[in-house]
Amino acid sequence: MSLVISLRSEILKSKRTAAFYFTLIGAAVIPSLMLFMIIADGLPSGKKASADPINTLFNISSDMTSLALFPIFIVLACTLLPQIEFKNSTWKQVLTSPQKKEDVFVAKFMSIHLLMILFLVAGHLLTWIVVIASHFILPQFDILSHPFNAAKVLEDNAHTYLSGLGICAIQFWVGLRARNFIVPVAIGLAFWLLGTVLVLEYKSSISPYFPYSFPAIRFSPVFSPDIKRIEWLSFGYSVLFLIIGFMDFKRRQKLK
Repeated sequence: MSLVISLRSEILKSKRTAAFYFTLIGAAVIPSLMLFMIIADGLPSGKKASADPINTLFNISSDMTSLALFPIFIVLACTLLPQIEFKNSTWKQVLTSPQKKEDVFVAKFMSIHLLMILFLVAGHLLTWIVVIASHFILPQFDILSHPFNAAKVLEDNAHTYLSGLGICAIQFWVGLRARNFIVPVAIGLAFWLLGTVLVLEYKSSISPYFPYSFPAIRFSPVFSPDIKRIEWLSFGYSVLFLIIGFMDFKRRQKLK
């Protein structure tokens, strides 16, 4: 019950900050770009887009989200939420409250995952709005009469979420330790860029073991056949760094 209370408190705090609106705005970035591109240039070129427009639009949205936007969102969210306590100088108050430290820690981590899920769900719904708008913008394609592969969309979202688990736990720990917003963001973005380059450009053998490379793995013909093992590894990294982060969090009586 105490965990539920702590989680409710974290959700209320996040709703009073920019985190909630930042999530919705971030989820709207790719659908907005897609809508502008459709208005300006029509459907993406190629026979597949006109023959299967709904699934093509969802594939574009999913690929751009998974490769770039979702990892960047994780880095920013894992930094932004701990900054609520640093900004308001309330860490001492939180740590000396009747709440158990483990409840505070887990509730903060769960609130980030709720934002991650909200990000994916909102992006999915906004992509549907783009599809509906495209139906009326380009009536010659009769877009809404085409089939929709919901199972493929759910599978892509699952891959996106699972590949980000390791990054989330690492950035959450870093975000709890750093009073400065810039440091954890810079670390996260630099490692994500490095990981993406290692996969797509150099096809490095360390890519399947470097958690910041995982979001790019399924876009590589070299590493994508091993995607399930890598997602389990991402989960393992998440558990490992969550334990390390909690031990560090519990050890400190006051965050500096």
